[in-house]
Amino acid sequence: MTTRQLTAQDEAELYALARYAFNLPSTPNRDQAFQSLYDHSAAFGTGEPLDSGFLSTKFDVNFHGTTYAMRGIGYVASYPEASGKGSIGQLMTAAFDEMQQHKVTVSYLAPFSSTFYRRFGYEDAFTMTTHTIAARDFPRIAKSPATVVRTPFADAIPAMSAIYANQSATKKGGVIREDWWWDNIRVHRPQYEVALAYLNDAVSGYIIYSRNYPTLTVHESFANDVASLRALWRFIGAHQTAFEDFSIQTADPELQYDFVPEARHLKTTIAPYMMARIVDVADFLNRYPYQIDALAPVILEITDDNIVANNGKWQLAIADGQGQMARVSDETPSDIQLRQEQLVQASFGVRSLQQLAALERVSGEASAIAQLSAAFKHERSQLYDYF
Repeated sequence: MTTRQLTAQDEAELYALARYAFNLPSTPNRDQAFQSLYDHSAAFGTGEPLDSGFLSTKFDVNFHGTTYAMRGIGYVASYPEASGKGSIGQLMTAAFDEMQQHKVTVSYLAPFSSTFYRRFGYEDAFTMTTHTIAARDFPRIAKSPATVVRTPFADAIPAMSAIYANQSATKKGGVIREDWWWDNIRVHRPQYEVALAYLNDAVSGYIIYSRNYPTLTVHESFANDVASLRALWRFIGAHQTAFEDFSIQTADPELQYDFVPEARHLKTTIAPYMMARIVDVADFLNRYPYQIDALAPVILEITDDNIVANNGKWQLAIADGQGQMARVSDETPSDIQLRQEQLVQASFGVRSLQQLAALERVSGEASAIAQLSAAFKHERSQLYDYF
């Protein structure tokens, strides 16, 4: 198979492949959204004519105050006659090479199968929570000094962008949304509607929702203050007579039963959402936002089956909150042995390093595991985008 990085001339062929693989009709909105995505991605394919391919879209993410370059893998597709021939593995190798050349630190993707993508070092890292409540049971929201105005999505982007960037929830591994990506969301999701909250004549919150009877779905909601948040949810409640139920989606796994008079009326599901992998372990751990100021040197033996530059033994120390990673010889005795996938789990707040050791997914000296475990964030990362 011929594996290559695609050019602008290959866009139509990859788009045709994606539409076939996902049974997607061509529409003006979908056509425009794909073109925008292609323009901001590195694209890879095999075969002439093209029989397999995907996009590696260029993003930055805010990981608790640290900015990492990220590639979002999407539109992974093969024609039926090319399926099962190993082309995706070859494409992943080419994509990882491109990421390393451009100093990309992490990569995310939405899996059709977690088992399949673990072969390439990805691990479940993000969840999506859905709260569902019958419209008749939606709580009464007290009046607020803030006001709400329905606004066309395109007109609302500057205000939403500023509010989104100001939220602590979007800084837990979330995408730093550039203008092109906001516009891509608008085009790709024409059913999305927006309402803005205003407090003291300034935009102070927003809600993105869609109406598809019998359900009104809230896709995203952020506010700078409680008054604006209250006004936005009062706006949603005003739809009670038009819908049978409300569905609220959020990347925040926190339960919300205390916000409704009858907790049994709120049905909450938390489902796997997207996966992550570390492309550059040294950069990731050098700049990681550690929870402790100091850590005596520990030797990590990291296994990465796909990226040779990560594989092997490393010395990690922390001084004044700053990580210091250095490769050491293979003869150096290791303190902790783990796969790159378990490093994702520990560093993204999925499970602590000590929990992983108790489950026999990580091995090593108990004291070293405990010290490094305390250095990592223990709150779950959050992702509000899909690609």
